[in-house]
Amino acid sequence: MDQPQAPMSPPPPQPQWTPPPQQQPGWGGQGYGGPPPSRPMGVTLAGIFLIVMGVLFLLGGAACAVGGAAIFGAGNESGLPGLAGAAAGVVLVFAIIGLVLGILQIAAGAGAMGGRGFARWIGIILSIIFAIFLILGGLGGLSSSSGGGIGSLVVGVLYALTAWALISGGAFFSYRR
Repeated sequence: MDQPQAPMSPPPPQPQWTPPPQQQPGWGGQGYGGPPPSRPMGVTLAGIFLIVMGVLFLLGGAACAVGGAAIFGAGNESGLPGLAGAAAGVVLVFAIIGLVLGILQIAAGAGAMGGRGFARWIGIILSIIFAIFLILGGLGGLSSSSGGGIGSLVVGVLYALTAWALISGGAFFSYRR
């Protein structure tokens, strides 16, 4: 038998949607995914310095390649092909080293200006190695009577400043592009 049903009461009111609370900056927080940080002036100058030095290394490597070929050609004409071939081989090794270092420096400078982490580390490693050798060579050159170590010392200090700028600009490189 059918029993009378009690009238249905209206459903309870649904809670209204409220936006989530504001998060602090950091992973997934406010500012994450926003505009990229501006490039520090030190990173810009370091990138330009690395590109300029890379071009100079490329030019030096190309000059060594041309000089090695000229030595080889002159040795063949003079009747000393073995000695000329050995000298040309040594010069060509320097040419290859100069070309490789030039390409690495240009890639590091251009990549650092674009905020690429791999370029930062290549630039840091190259800058530290060159700074050590050039500063030590410059200090050794200062003790000689010619005074030719000042230029080497200045370039070595510029490489050291480049390494420092790339190391201290870590926040710029940590942004994911």
